[in-house]
Amino acid sequence: MRLRVLPCSYSVCRSNTRPEFAGGSSPLNAVLFDGKAYTWIGPQDLAPDTNQKQSGFRALEVEGPLDFNLTGVIAGISSTLARAGVPIFVLSSYDTDYLLVRSKLLSKAISALEEAGYQVAH
Repeated sequence: MRLRVLPCSYSVCRSNTRPEFAGGSSPLNAVLFDGKAYTWIGPQDLAPDTNQKQSGFRALEVEGPLDFNLTGVIAGISSTLARAGVPIFVLSSYDTDYLLVRSKLLSKAISALEEAGYQVAH
């Protein structure tokens, strides 16, 4: 399995009102609603102004598209990173999965994944 490190830093924000979709040329932008609040994920420099914001993430994209019948993709990656002590934030699109890790832990995450046999383009 091959992963790719996306080029920019990301933020994850919580808002009670629907934030604008970031758009632009970033390969990862998302707005999710869980029935209580909105979660916005996108480039750090485009993050909405809110008190509930976590910044300083880098994104790893599982190169896809992934077949819907595949099992254990996130389980394998997340257990590898858990053993290395790297917390993750995960989201999925129709075609693939994304894992956000703190920028300061990116090198540790890449090393752990490569040691486990994953290919990481960075």
